Amino acid sequence: MKNREGGLTLNELIISLAVVGVLAAVGLPKLVKIVPNYRLTSTARSLVVQIHKAKLRAVQQGTIYYFDFDLDGDGNLESGGCFLWRDHNGNRRKELLEKSDMLMDFETLANVHLQPYSRELGGPDRGPNNTKIDAGGGDGVSFSQNRIKFNPDGTCSTGTIYLHNSNGRTLAIRLRYNGLTQLWMHDGRGWERW
Repeated sequence: MKNREGGLTLNELIISLAVVGVLAAVGLPKLVKIVPNYRLTSTARSLVVQIHKAKLRAVQQGTIYYFDFDLDGDGNLESGGCFLWRDHNGNRRKELLEKSDMLMDFETLANVHLQPYSRELGGPDRGPNNTKIDAGGGDGVSFSQNRIKFNPDGTCSTGTIYLHNSNGRTLAIRLRYNGLTQLWMHDGRGWERW
């Protein structure tokens, strides 16, 4: 009786590597397409969570909070993120002494952009419920002064935030006056509630 020690023969190793190679060749293109969509979805959901936290803070503390995409107020979104700050003196301007917290840094997000996917590449020409996309200047945020105002009574500004990725998918986060948040997706064919 021959005593064979455990291990792989050269043929078994070659066959195993070939199977792994075939599986990788078939699955990798799908994975490459899925990752940007996952990042876009994850970013949109994180943004919705931060919006709900900001609304809750305004209600709990009985004061106005701003969810700001343009902290310096020049009309451009060059700051690369969104900030939350409390308007202590009620003048609707961010003062030096009013502390702001960066909630999300868009510069660190790979393949996610704060704007709708361009029309030339098949993106939407109108937003969900036929709203005008360029209402905020085409920068991806249609709120007045690129900021969401949260009131102590639970109401907020109305508008839409558009995010897109390299796969041509656009997500829209719509806020209504009563604080209701809706998430919409456009994949090149049309908008659908998500």
